[in-house]
Amino acid sequence: MNNQLKLSLAGILATVGLWGIIPPSAAKAEQLETTDKVVFACVSINSEENQYATVPQIVRETRDTTEPGLLGGYPLVKREVIQVSSKPMIVWTATLSSDHPKGAYTPDRRCQSVSTRLTNLAYTLGMQTFADISQIGVVNYEQVVYVSSEEEPNFDNVVFTLKPENREKSEEVLTQFKDFGQGTASDEPIYE
Repeated sequence: MNNQLKLSLAGILATVGLWGIIPPSAAKAEQLETTDKVVFACVSINSEENQYATVPQIVRETRDTTEPGLLGGYPLVKREVIQVSSKPMIVWTATLSSDHPKGAYTPDRRCQSVSTRLTNLAYTLGMQTFADISQIGVVNYEQVVYVSSEEEPNFDNVVFTLKPENREKSEEVLTQFKDFGQGTASDEPIYE
């Protein structure tokens, strides 16, 4: 084999080898976008007494905006909790009856579903807005807190059902709920 051919082969192998060492993601610069959002977490505060709490948190999400993901949106690169409230918004203590096939609506199940619902409302409407349009109403013969600026209460806009002891003081519970959404809550959570 002549020297020129050997030199050309060595050059090609060196180039291919370098391409193999440099990952494709390093070849293009990442474009990161960071957003902070309010989420509500359900935490156990007293497992012996089956008590759970809905606690607000601020979460920072970082996404790579270089290329959209397969299902739209951008891939999440990092998610970190940057602030957790020291005060629960709602402490769940009561088990309510339910038509659900799994039976009673336990404090744990109430906490999980309402925390998810509040997170979705905060994301969709903003904290201030959903607090402003919260109301007391009746769905399925039960008194509820619901969120709507125009509609009557229905299964789709219920935030949570009031336990029997809180139905007598529903306006007080609603005021606490609104104060929390507006950032002016007292030290006392809503006991549900």
